[in-house]
Amino acid sequence: MSHFTSGALPGIRAPQTSEETQVTWSGRHGQNLVATRSIVIDDETVDAGGSPTTTLRGGNVLALDDATGLAHLYDPDANDGTQIAAGILEHAQDMLQGGAPAQRFTQMIVHGLIKEGELHGLDARARQQLASRMLFGRSLTGGGDLMHPRGVYRKDGNYTLTASDNGLLFVATAAVAFTLPTKENGLAFRFLQTADANMSIVGSSDIVCAGSASASTVAFQTSDEKIGSHVLVECLYIGTGTLRWVLTNLGGTTATVS
Repeated sequence: MSHFTSGALPGIRAPQTSEETQVTWSGRHGQNLVATRSIVIDDETVDAGGSPTTTLRGGNVLALDDATGLAHLYDPDANDGTQIAAGILEHAQDMLQGGAPAQRFTQMIVHGLIKEGELHGLDARARQQLASRMLFGRSLTGGGDLMHPRGVYRKDGNYTLTASDNGLLFVATAAVAFTLPTKENGLAFRFLQTADANMSIVGSSDIVCAGSASASTVAFQTSDEKIGSHVLVECLYIGTGTLRWVLTNLGGTTATVS
């Protein structure tokens, strides 16, 4: 089965050359394991990682502008709809027509088995947004629904999280300090204390909680309130260019913020 990938809006125009990019896995006998939809890419779209930047690389994560419906590269810091991943650019796309930027008509993958290592712009949030329609072949570390975590780990000593812990619930069985990893949009974790011991969440002046937008530590250490301390921590943009850990106190026990 062939796809119309020149990018030109329908009509008779000069021949176009194309660059093939394989971002999907194939099944037995080479059958196609994806579903696509037609899109029009906004003429101002550029790819900072492309060479030249007017050529969008196949595998770029795409999003749709709320007002125009046109496709753009996914931008987690936007507030116009392009912060919500909608699909993946199937093939490289030259955005120039006759030397000038122009809207381009092409295909976006919306369902299938995807080679995660071939994608550009995929962060934890985009992976969550696409997870109901796509399976990323490199790993199974999607965040999922934190009310139904993808796994539970017990800890009886201090622990430093990594991005690969995304979507997990950590149960403290002793005094534990959980140190958050490098910020990445979409990372999320839950923490629960089951012992009569202190539990703390440690950041780097980047936690939003209880009146502070720049806390370094949130500790649960009040006598008779330690057991049942339970928090959700999510990494998200709280303003343009401002990525923070946002802590929600699910257990309602006393938090000491510093």
